[in-house]
Order: sequence, then C-alpha cells, then structure tokens
Amino acid sequence: MLITFFKKGCSFLLITSLLLLAACSNAAGSNSSEAGGDGSVELTFWNSWSSEDTPENEVILNRVEAFKKEHPEIKIKMESIPSDQYRTKLKTQAAGRQLPDLIQTWPGAELQPLVEGGLLMPIDDIIDHWKGKIIPDDNLVDYEIDGKQYAIPGNKVFTSVIYYDKDMLAKAGYDQFPESYEDLKDLIESLKDSGVTPIALGNKAKWPLQSVYISTIADRVTGSNFLEKVLNGEKKFTDPDFIKALSVIEDFKEIEAFNSDANSIDDNQSNDYFLQGKSAMVLNGTWALSGLIKNAPEGKNIGIAKFPSIEGGKGEPANISGVTGWGIALNSELSDEKKEAATTFFKFLYSEETYKDLMSIGTLIPANIEVPDKTESLFKETVELTNGGIAPVYDAVLPSEITDILNNGLQAISIGESTPKKVAKEMQSALDK
Repeated sequence: MLITFFKKGCSFLLITSLLLLAACSNAAGSNSSEAGGDGSVELTFWNSWSSEDTPENEVILNRVEAFKKEHPEIKIKMESIPSDQYRTKLKTQAAGRQLPDLIQTWPGAELQPLVEGGLLMPIDDIIDHWKGKIIPDDNLVDYEIDGKQYAIPGNKVFTSVIYYDKDMLAKAGYDQFPESYEDLKDLIESLKDSGVTPIALGNKAKWPLQSVYISTIADRVTGSNFLEKVLNGEKKFTDPDFIKALSVIEDFKEIEAFNSDANSIDDNQSNDYFLQGKSAMVLNGTWALSGLIKNAPEGKNIGIAKFPSIEGGKGEPANISGVTGWGIALNSELSDEKKEAATTFFKFLYSEETYKDLMSIGTLIPANIEVPDKTESLFKETVELTNGGIAPVYDAVLPSEITDILNNGLQAISIGESTPKKVAKEMQSALDK
C-alpha cells in the first residue's frame, strides 16, 4: 500500500530554517568515542520504547538485547523516552543538531524536516538487502524523499479501528456492526438507554480525535485527495465537506457518545475502560491490538470494524487511515565505521525473526511473511479488515502547526468550546500565512 505525502513550501520554514542554521555549527559529536578500549563501536540510539511497555515494545527490546549478546563488539547505548516526550525532545535537539547516531522516526511530517535540515544519512547503498525481498517496494516509499531512502519501516499502522464488545452490542439489539453513520448514531443511543457508555475515548494528549477519528472520518466525507488539494491551494479547510467531517465530533458530543472524562485520560486508559466493560466500544489504532489481545479478560468477545459510510461522502467506505510505522534513521555525521556497525544492527533487527515475533503478539508488519498458524483470530481478522484502501493520516501529512490547531480544536469541539466552522477557519488562516 502506498501513501503519498504532500507539503506546502512554507509549512516547514521555521523548523527547517533552524535546522539549516544548526548545520553550520559544530556537530553533536556523533563520531566521538567511536571505539572503546576493547575495540568495540558504540552507537547511541534514541527511541520511544519506554518502560511504559506495550507487547510490541517488549518484542523489540528483547531483540535489541539478543543483538547485544550476539554482537558484543557493537555497543548499543539506548535512551528510551515516552512517545509524546520523545517527539518534543527530537524536535528540540534537532534544532541544535544534538542528535544520536540512530534516531527513531516516522514518515511524512516527522521525517521531512530532518531530511531538509541535512540531519539524516540516506541508506540507498544498503536497502537492497530488504527491498523487493522481505519488504515490498510499496512499503518502503513512505521513507523515501526525493528519490532517496532514509529508513526501513518496523511495522504497519492503521490509526482508526473500532474495537467493540459483541455481547454488549447484541444486548442493545445489534448482531452486526452498523454499516452507516446514521445507524451508528442509533446504536450509540441504544447503548446509552441500556446504561452503557458507548465509546471510550482517551484524548488527554489531544491527538486521538485527529489521528484516530478525523483522519478516517474526513476521508469518508472529502475523499482521499482532499489534503493534497488543500496544500496545493485547490481546496480549503473551510469547504463544506471538511466542516461536515468535523461535525461528526460535534454530533458525538451532543449525543454523549464518550465517557465524561474523555479529555482527562489517555488512549491506554480508554483501552482499559473497554476491557473492563465500562464501554461498548473503543476507537484506536492497530498499535492497540496486541495489548487488547494480551489483556482481554477471559470470555471477552471482541469484534472489529471500520468507521461506517457517511451519506453523501466522496470517499471509499473501505478506506482506513494508515501509514507504515516507526523506522530508524542514521545521523548524517556517522563515520564509515559506525555506519557499518549500524548496518549490522539493521540486518539483525529488520529480520524475518523479528517480524514473526511481532505478528505473534498482534502487530501488523510491512514485510512479506506468512501469518503464523498460532496467531490470535482477532489479529487475523484485523489483517483482513485492513486489506483495503488506505487514507492519509492527518498528522503525518500536515505541518505541525496546522496539526496542533486541529488537535486543540477537536478537543474544544468535544466539550462545546468551539465549532467545526471556527476550527476550519483557524486552520485555513494558519495555512494562508
């Protein structure tokens, strides 16, 4: 599957300018202390695989430990930082060119400024080890900029899956998940009438309503080429279609679809609400799948669905917003010795064994590897559900300042402190500057 990312020329002006200015200063010392007294090579590595473990993080960290044992001549000095803090630190340190040897990154708006600032090293000379072999070409292009490859994806992420309790829906009179938005609203009312919170939402970090909800909902209404046309000046955020998409969050607020503390808890806590039976549904990305499989109480009958079609919408009802997931990039200042060590690490980490381990705990992967027989049925169902069209993820496409306006605006809409029209106007005004 392929996602094409677009940007408006001035959108990355501030961060790119900082990066380019920093390029004129001294490097952060990525080549210092290359060899230890025992002749080993040390690689510093920042990532978001913090102690707040998910099953996927555990798999990757175990593989890193296995590499250390197999390759004692290469020292991996890791700093694992919680996801939201990691992104903030990365942007701050990038502006001062204070980055490690290995850098966890994501496609689109996360990767682009680092490349434009000359902070990352292309890996075209080593990519043939994976390209067209274990990883299809289409799953590599998200990390390609101006014809150069900068990272290899570790997983594949769809940001908008509806996980629901089949038994709760059956009690509300629904043996199947609704296929239209109007029917979904009827289901929400039925669940409320039975005393059940319809949807668990954890929007404390503000991005879930954007990435998990609007990325797919807006695609249903506007079609998948809307963001491209907005950034090219052919469409506007103030167009009726986009306002209609934002209005879905307003609808959910008005019919009380969410838990009352939706903006005070995070997405992990919303998953817990669902698993504990405090809600009938939770919308989250496929990154939540492994945790739901691992932590589901015995007898929990979980179903999965796509957000239903919206009447008059221009998008494909089969589409789900998604992108290839995390990758590891190389600092542009790496010496030949460190690059050789990094290549050895990449070949170990991005291997068939790692991808099989990821599938075994319910993580979707970008590699051509058969699903293991012992994989949970819910994972197999998710593979089938996501085997369709792909819609762009808003925060992977939009400049960060526009994404921030959308994130804040959606949270404000969800508590009645703003309106779809106002948020759309604010986004367009910022884009026009």
